[in-house]
Amino acid sequence: MSLPQVLSELGTGIRRNVSMTVSLIVTLVVSLSLVGIGLLLQQQIDRTQEYWGDRLQIEVQLCSSNSLEGTCIDGEATAAQRDEIEAVIEDSNQVKSFEYQSPPQAYERAEEIFGQNNTGRRLFAALTPQSFPASYFVTLTDPTEIDTLASELQGLSGVAEVKDLREFLDPLYEVLGNMRWVALAFAGVLMLAAVLQVANTIRLAAYARRREIGIMRLVGASSWHIQLPFVLESLIAAVVGAAVACGVLAAFMAFLVQGYLAERLSQVTPWVDWGDAIRAGGITVVFAIVVAVVPTLVLTRKYLNV
Repeated sequence: MSLPQVLSELGTGIRRNVSMTVSLIVTLVVSLSLVGIGLLLQQQIDRTQEYWGDRLQIEVQLCSSNSLEGTCIDGEATAAQRDEIEAVIEDSNQVKSFEYQSPPQAYERAEEIFGQNNTGRRLFAALTPQSFPASYFVTLTDPTEIDTLASELQGLSGVAEVKDLREFLDPLYEVLGNMRWVALAFAGVLMLAAVLQVANTIRLAAYARRREIGIMRLVGASSWHIQLPFVLESLIAAVVGAAVACGVLAAFMAFLVQGYLAERLSQVTPWVDWGDAIRAGGITVVFAIVVAVVPTLVLTRKYLNV
């Protein structure tokens, strides 16, 4: 079968099944958009966890020259006080790991947060590394022991404040996690609907073109040549659906993430950027092609008996 014949069969198939093709594209757009949003939410969870750390952590802020707490009357925490604090942390059998963060490192992390919008960048311009205290981020093996260790550390000289990150991270992770699972659940249901719609489209198209298929068999057309127009129809629907879904994903990024969340909630977490959106869009395109083409290859062999 020559290329013009394939294109002719493709055009005939699309004209005969315009409503089914449009319906398939709409289903793919909705489901793929939810898949892309679910992927973005997963990347957002990863970014938040990378920035804030484990939800079983406590942050032990050390005294700086600007601290006003009673344990900081001698000013910035000394090396001896740091050694004492580290000894208490190391001696606790509930500590899984801990990490020291210097003021310059805290400054770099804050820059990631403040640099997400113009207001934050203007505020950050007035800050220096000395504006941030040194800290220990301590990860525990048992969440019930957080209060015990926090109370031990709070009274030590050189400790300005001990923060239980569960109070901040648990609600945030819960909201992001629930949103991700809701998006992926709806996407799964709609993708199943898309696969069923592909099956129905192939069945109806095979019935409508049964005479042409019979003639092609008689003249010795190969199985692949008979299947190719159907595969191309599904591929076109997948590409169009994926393109529109990527547009929806771009609008989601521009108006909700960058236009609202990064502007108004920039100090909560580093938000996903356009690089993350491009990766999610790429995965969505590949997913769309697989979901549309693979069932078509399987079902054409069933319904066309080739």
